[in-house]
Amino acid sequence: MSLLNHRPRRNGDMWRFDRLMVQLAVAMAAMVFLSACERKDPDALMQSARNYLAEKNYAAAAIELKNVLQVRDSGEARYLLGAALSQAGDYQPAAFQLRRALEAGYAPDKVYPELATAMLTLGDVKKLIAEIPGVKLTVPASIAVTRTVLGEALLLSGNVKEAQAAFSAALASVPDFPPGQVGSARVVAKLGDATAAEKSVDELLGKFPELPQALFLKAELLVQQSKVDQGIPYLERLIKYAPFDRQARMAYISVLTSVGKFDAAAAGIAAMKKSMPKDVRANYLEALLEFRRGESVKARNAASIVLNALPDHAPSMLLSGAVEYQLGSLATAENFLRKVVTQHPNSIYARSLLIATYLRKGEPGKAEDVLAPALKSTPNDPTIMRAAGEVAFANNQLADAAKYYERALAIEKDNAQLKTRLAQIRLARGETNNALAELEIASALDKDQFQADLSLVAAFLQSKQYDKALAAAGVLERKQPNNPLTHAVKGVILLARQDTKAARTSLEKALSLQFNYLPAARLLGNLDISDKKPGAARERFEAILQKEPTNDGALISLAETLVAMRSPAKEITATIERAIKANPQSVSAHVALIKYHLQNRNPRAALTAAQAANAAIANNARILDMLGLSQLSAGETGQAIDTFNKLAAVAPESTLPLMRLASAQFAANQVDAPIQVLRKALSINPELLEARREIIAVQLSAGRADEALKETKALQTMRPKSAIGYALEGDVLASQKRYGEASVAYGEALKREQTADLIVKQYGNLRNSGKNAEATALATQWLKDHPDDTVLRFSMANEALQSNDYKGAMERFNAILAKQPDNAAVLNNMAWVLSEMKDATAVGFAERAFNQAPNNPEILDTYGWLLVESGNTKRGIEVLSQAVAAAPKSADIRMHLAKGYVMAGDKEAAKRELETLSRTASGKLRDEAAQLLRSL
Repeated sequence: MSLLNHRPRRNGDMWRFDRLMVQLAVAMAAMVFLSACERKDPDALMQSARNYLAEKNYAAAAIELKNVLQVRDSGEARYLLGAALSQAGDYQPAAFQLRRALEAGYAPDKVYPELATAMLTLGDVKKLIAEIPGVKLTVPASIAVTRTVLGEALLLSGNVKEAQAAFSAALASVPDFPPGQVGSARVVAKLGDATAAEKSVDELLGKFPELPQALFLKAELLVQQSKVDQGIPYLERLIKYAPFDRQARMAYISVLTSVGKFDAAAAGIAAMKKSMPKDVRANYLEALLEFRRGESVKARNAASIVLNALPDHAPSMLLSGAVEYQLGSLATAENFLRKVVTQHPNSIYARSLLIATYLRKGEPGKAEDVLAPALKSTPNDPTIMRAAGEVAFANNQLADAAKYYERALAIEKDNAQLKTRLAQIRLARGETNNALAELEIASALDKDQFQADLSLVAAFLQSKQYDKALAAAGVLERKQPNNPLTHAVKGVILLARQDTKAARTSLEKALSLQFNYLPAARLLGNLDISDKKPGAARERFEAILQKEPTNDGALISLAETLVAMRSPAKEITATIERAIKANPQSVSAHVALIKYHLQNRNPRAALTAAQAANAAIANNARILDMLGLSQLSAGETGQAIDTFNKLAAVAPESTLPLMRLASAQFAANQVDAPIQVLRKALSINPELLEARREIIAVQLSAGRADEALKETKALQTMRPKSAIGYALEGDVLASQKRYGEASVAYGEALKREQTADLIVKQYGNLRNSGKNAEATALATQWLKDHPDDTVLRFSMANEALQSNDYKGAMERFNAILAKQPDNAAVLNNMAWVLSEMKDATAVGFAERAFNQAPNNPEILDTYGWLLVESGNTKRGIEVLSQAVAAAPKSADIRMHLAKGYVMAGDKEAAKRELETLSRTASGKLRDEAAQLLRSL
């Protein structure tokens, strides 16, 4: 056995010997230390440290000061040590020592200028802004420094006016304080007068050529003017005069990186690591450099080093968000970017990247929530304009998207990408002209970007040129073979061609590249449901949730799948509530729960969910909208009016809140108030036809037909080539039974635009005026020209049903079902026709309607009553109970349920429903309820 590996068994004597040796070593060390202290007493050490500080030998000064603190705790020593560490770029321990100096009672006038500077450098902006204003200093120079640092922090947080006040306070304390003058010049630049700011800086540099703040601002102003080569020398001078200025080095390296001087940037990083070895921000610059080089994994690793040491370092979180977005880890990117936006709400890049992340995740609602504050605070920033354009495009608001891009392009006239994007949006709006050719050229010229290719695909899809769309997708695939978007786009084209097998392959490929790519997962889920395999759709989202249990987009998609599977309501709500619990600030999750309750005809549950959402996320436009709708649905009209007023205050440039408010006021039987609100909406958007329709409806309900007609005439004058003004005039006249005049108005509308809705109105109007031959001729010609029409056929079928012409109704419903076999409304009415004809197949049609719309109260009523009549009383009562729950105020449905209980022999349940009817129903139904009650 080797002696090197031999470990003798220790006995008690050996352990005692070891302890003696340890004690001896400690004693010797103590003797050495005491000997050193005897050679230099603390006062001598302090003087030595001061000398080193004067020589700018900060490392040596720090050693001496630490020796002092080994002997005695001195506030002055801690202050000087903090100052030395700060000058050496070691800001974290510097701030710690400066805080300890304050605790020891050392002069705040000396400590706070150094501490404020360290806090600013560390990025503790919020803490600095909260603390410094409350600090009482007496020395003018100290006041000047701390107020200048406070001004810089306020500028970083976007509070320009408060920053200006802080710089003014600094200069009031020391009138010619150069850093304060630089701060004031920086405010001037922020307010948009870069020329005046540069003039002030040049004057200061003439007097103080080594002033770090002035050199920095001069370089910054030049870089902002794209004069990078002129700006770099100022940064080099800054580093020469302030070698430990971290901000200077970071700016220098960042500029080199941004202009592609990667080797010079790498050399700068190496120099920074050498001169400031303890400053992990060098790793941030390294991450930034690797990100620009396209080395995303290396960038991720370097940024993680910073965040391990400084978890709240916003630049590293922002860079990490960008890296994760690039790598396709969207949930991780979202987490980083959310934190940055929370800490720095005025960061345009962070906000726009978070918007892009949500859009890529297929969550435009969340993107809209993030966009709204920026649109309010920086409405003319081109980055925000681009983001707004993308959100509008995702929401299919093409006109708004084009306007945003036009505004951005007006600011950045030579931006080729903006021009391409605007062309894409115009193309989507149908403004083809030479757009396709231009996009094809853009695709060929730009081998890295792929927006032009996406636009070509969209254009060809819209025009149903599927072969060309696939060819464009092929170009996209060659450029972006590993982007899940590529294969999802290809899947969409194949779906349009009804090649579901190939579409599945492409969509599965997208998911193989990014397991949580929700656009592909949702399309595949829809295919699964169409193939009668809802369980497979469920498994898709559950697979994502196994890896990302808190992915709210996947949870909401799972809930939608559960709805399609007709899962119990408890399971569906539990899934959405799980998304809310995991993401309390997820507006989409809260909205999904509220919408589910509203669609399920459960207004009280919707209202409870909306109130909880509003408490969790106050003053959010989407949540306020859902809260108001829930209040309206629950009959809380006054509260709805208050809520929509708040919504209008939150989104003053939007017409939607005003439309909602007018609806609530109208529901409260108000007349003048909703008209005023609707006119305000029209002042924002004069083209808002829905507002004009509502004004006419309000006037009619108040018996002001003449005023309503004036509105229609005004609309005709405004839009003489449009059918809308004449159609609305026809509606007003028909409501007054002025059928002859209405026919003329509808005729004028039809001259301008022929639609099925207008044909239906004119057909009904002619029938009401007794001109049956003209009505028949109109319908016959329309159906001859439009053999696939269902709108007029449905109207004529319902008219036949109401006049007990069951055969005629059945023929027309059958004609529609031949083209639309799953049309729930037609199936429901067909079932009723057949029941009146005593045809046993009626229940089958009602069941088909129920399968298509299981939450519709009218369909539930038909199905439930036909089940009762066919002898399946138990199941019929179950369905009718659902119908009553969905529409509790419907007396007809409740009467069917009461009769079902009577037929089932359940007198107590029947009495309960009939007593409710005797209180709430009117006319014949109330009499029938009373008669049935007496018979029980």
